[in-house]
Amino acid sequence: MIKYYVKIVSLFLLVLFPGFCYSAPVKDDAAIAWVNDTGHRLIDALSTDDIDNKYAILDNMFNNDIDLNYISRFVIGKYWREMNKEQQTEYVGLFSRYALSLYKSFPLEFDTKGLGFEVLSVTQHQKFTDVTCLIRLPEEMITEKIDSINVKFKLTQNNDKIMIIDLILGESSLLTTYRTRFYDMIKSLDYEMSWFLEDFTDMVISAEKTAQEKLGY
Repeated sequence: MIKYYVKIVSLFLLVLFPGFCYSAPVKDDAAIAWVNDTGHRLIDALSTDDIDNKYAILDNMFNNDIDLNYISRFVIGKYWREMNKEQQTEYVGLFSRYALSLYKSFPLEFDTKGLGFEVLSVTQHQKFTDVTCLIRLPEEMITEKIDSINVKFKLTQNNDKIMIIDLILGESSLLTTYRTRFYDMIKSLDYEMSWFLEDFTDMVISAEKTAQEKLGY
């Protein structure tokens, strides 16, 4: 159950990531307030018993708080330039569908009572702000080895909007992890982007089917 919980936290926080095009750091008080507000909104969504309402809220967070266009370009990295305009448009659309369906494959039906977090430190840099948090697991998820998870958010601000640009679990950047997976996939297909798009389409359809089956659609 712990590994599922870590994946859930990772995915939800990952899909809040906007682009590195935003370059202003976030002031300490604003960063703490944003993390607390976003965390409680997520916990409230997970705690609802109405599954349709749960996913409606979570999908809304995806669509309103993230820059999926940037995320899609980040994880494809240097291979973005290997696609023509039509392929780029197709890929971005596929990635958006993939992100919205993937998280639904993980178990989200658990008691959130006791689930919480606290901010441990805030550090401003030139273009972003690091916020290190401690996520406390609910009692039923605690084991002899794990009772909490340390997470570092990288926040930036564009005008009045604060967003996450990366999430660090331990020493691992989630965006970098996903880029590695996409690079491996492209390499296995002899760097042929048309083949990659075909395989990615199959992945998206499979993820959507799994999500629909889980929701009983």
